[in-house]
Amino acid sequence: MTDTRLRTSNNALSGKSGTILRELEIRFVRGEYLFGESLSINALAEEFDASRQPVSMAVSHLRSMGYVTIVPQVGCKVVSPKKSEIADFFYMLGKAEGALTGLAASRWVDDEIDQLQRIEVAISDTEFDTIEHRERYAVAVDGYHYKIHDIARSSRIADWLEGLWRVADFYLWQGTEQGLSSAKLKVANKERRAIIRAIKQRDVSLAESLMESHVNGKPRRVGVI
Repeated sequence: MTDTRLRTSNNALSGKSGTILRELEIRFVRGEYLFGESLSINALAEEFDASRQPVSMAVSHLRSMGYVTIVPQVGCKVVSPKKSEIADFFYMLGKAEGALTGLAASRWVDDEIDQLQRIEVAISDTEFDTIEHRERYAVAVDGYHYKIHDIARSSRIADWLEGLWRVADFYLWQGTEQGLSSAKLKVANKERRAIIRAIKQRDVSLAESLMESHVNGKPRRVGVI
């Protein structure tokens, strides 16, 4: 069964700061904040019934994760990367994800391909008409990549990549308000099936190149570049 929960990072903060950080990161990953949007420390403190200190600590951590920037004498703003910066991010993410997919192709055992195929079927069967549908789709797609990470058996690299995927989800949600066309969804689903076939065949080079191309195409499919 596909996990329907949004993943967050291993929380480096505790207490009220940790609670605030976890909630804010979920909002970013879900695309609730837009590029360039201002965030008020005071407003967040009031919302979370907290002092400014735990909110500031959470925001500082979000800055280190790449979600916000602090503008002197202006305040906190959601990052607003250029299209070229987003393209560069997914180019590098594709390289890293491709490498891990190659490892998965050489290391899978037992029924792991069947598990990956079930996740792909769940993705293909998910509708994309409402915000709830789109969130389920995004979580299922993340589950597909995380399952490949599990199969690759390289936990340190997988943990690092999952942090990048959360930022990637944040970027991608900036372009999915109107949803993806059925044609583009079919292309993405077809690519995921081809990646599974390459992994199953233990074709390391093909699995790597297919995944790299698939990840590179994500921001274009949703219209953020």
